Amino acid sequence: MFSKRLEGYWIPCGPTGLTRCGTVTQTWRSVAKTVAAMALLCISEAWAQQEVDYQIYTEAPRLLLNQRRLRLLKRERERESMRWQQFDSLMRGKARMSEPGFALGLWSEVMGQAAPCKEAAEWAVKANGADAAELRQLALVYDWCQASIGDVLGNLLARKLASSLKETGESAQAVRSRTFAALAIADVDSQASQDYLRRAVELWWKQRTLPKLKAGENPFTTRAELYAMTEFLHVVRDNIRVDLREGAGQWFEELGPLQLLSYYPQPWPAAENEYRIPAYTGNRDPDLKEAALSRAAELALVAYDANAQPHQFLQGWLLQDRFLMRGEFGIAYEFLWANPYQPGLSFTYMPDLFHGRGQLLVRSSWDENATWFGYWNGQAQVFSQGRRMAVRLDGKPAPLSLGAVKVFFASAGMRFETGWLPEPEEALKPAEEVAFLAGLEPNTRYDVEVDDEEMFEARTDRGGILELRFKAGRKAGVRLKKSGV
Repeated sequence: MFSKRLEGYWIPCGPTGLTRCGTVTQTWRSVAKTVAAMALLCISEAWAQQEVDYQIYTEAPRLLLNQRRLRLLKRERERESMRWQQFDSLMRGKARMSEPGFALGLWSEVMGQAAPCKEAAEWAVKANGADAAELRQLALVYDWCQASIGDVLGNLLARKLASSLKETGESAQAVRSRTFAALAIADVDSQASQDYLRRAVELWWKQRTLPKLKAGENPFTTRAELYAMTEFLHVVRDNIRVDLREGAGQWFEELGPLQLLSYYPQPWPAAENEYRIPAYTGNRDPDLKEAALSRAAELALVAYDANAQPHQFLQGWLLQDRFLMRGEFGIAYEFLWANPYQPGLSFTYMPDLFHGRGQLLVRSSWDENATWFGYWNGQAQVFSQGRRMAVRLDGKPAPLSLGAVKVFFASAGMRFETGWLPEPEEALKPAEEVAFLAGLEPNTRYDVEVDDEEMFEARTDRGGILELRFKAGRKAGVRLKKSGV
């Protein structure tokens, strides 16, 4: 099980590139580039200049349940899929759902019955519309159930949604929820709807969020924020016909692989299902709601673009039924987004190392008993044999070996030796060893001396990490010193 004694450290942010260390050494970019990603990069500037029409012409339901997705969910009901059976059994059994408006509205739409919608609306008129999570549910209930709930309840909900557009708040959850509200009442108050949608896309996304993504930053620091962003992507594309990934193709291209590498190798066995646990801080048990939202975000990313190669690896990761969310919180998200008929690629062929944006994530393998290492913002953490262990960088920690990768720590000295792998005799064995030195000065040039080679200069990244590559199996001493000293 996970150790409760030692502190973890982070939830990761946007990457620049990945490196495969195992059977073949190569950059993630060479693996993951797709026609779709290239198209996003090529037309990003054109999108930034184009005029967007914020008048809404789509018919309800506008939020998440576009015609294609609703048809898929109804086929899931007809086929009695395991996701539908689990969701339906909880709803029929009157389970206490964490998000009753969301669950009842979804159940009603797929069943084609009005009674659950009326129950959802009665809950919604009593809900707190100032809370972003509840406002999201109010908008979903109004959008999905408007034809079933009558004028009185409909008018009450419409007024609550309209008043929410005057509120402030810049979190991803708040903007997502008010965007839902604006789309839901587009037929009732077209001008207020257009004004808020324009503000959300032009100001919050294009002026405040997009520059951060282009710079490799991650404004979505929790999995709840990440999931809210995916919902925002969906409803904007479905109703305004704008793909918000344009202009940040690199960030989104690498989001899927980074998600996979951010989990500890060993799953957490909960009562309802197993969870993959994202790296986290604090002396506590994992947050299973955060883990559920992380999976929901991945399901929604695949639903957004199933053809992108990184998302095909992500789909291969998601298809394992032991991680299917069966509980009263996760099942509605699982049923809404999962597409078990979409083929995926085996994630074991995906790169298992990420270095970029001042952080390092690496696994010794894709096995669940693998060793995992993470380094970010001067903090380090190891997960091995079911335990999280914080690494004290000032305590001269010993090097950490993870297959072809070896992590050295500057506080333990500026010298090390290569040749920890046997010399490759077969094409399938690693041709390179990859050394990382963590804890150096950020954005600083260092002189690197390798036995029997000319000295060369290398530069650390903004996190103080230096990456060096050597031919596998060659024994040599390596010495570093700051350039000019």
